Amino acid sequence: MEHPNIDLVRGVYAAYLSGDRDTLATRFEPSIRWHNSGFDATSGDLEGIDEVFGYLFADNHLEDYGLDVVDILASDERVAVIARTSGRAGDRTLTNDFVQVIRIADGRVREVWNYNWDQRALAEAFPVAA
Repeated sequence: MEHPNIDLVRGVYAAYLSGDRDTLATRFEPSIRWHNSGFDATSGDLEGIDEVFGYLFADNHLEDYGLDVVDILASDERVAVIARTSGRAGDRTLTNDFVQVIRIADGRVREVWNYNWDQRALAEAFPVAA
C-alpha cells in the first residue's frame, strides 16, 4: 500500500494532465502557495488558486508536453517528486529534470516548490519580457 500523500499527488498530477480544474480545486488549499525556481518568465511565487491556475493553464508552456515521474517519496507532511518534462518551445526542444516538493496539510496541497535542473535552458525558452 502506498502512502496516502502519494495517492493525493498522483491524483493531482492526473487532474492537471487531463485539465480537470474542478478536481484540482478540491485538492488544493484555497490559499496555496507555489514557488518556481529560476530566472525565466515562469519563475517566482504565486499565491491562491486563481494565480496557481493562471500559471498551470497558461499558454506559455511547452507544446507536445510530456511528463515522466521517476520517483515519489512521501512523509506525513511532504511529498517529493523527481521527474522529467519534455516538449517544444517553438522550434526548440527542451528536456528538464526537476524536483518538486509538496507540503500537505489536512489532505490538501498547501505549498509547492519546483526546483528545475536546467534553469538556463528554461530562461532561453521562456525569456522574461523586457
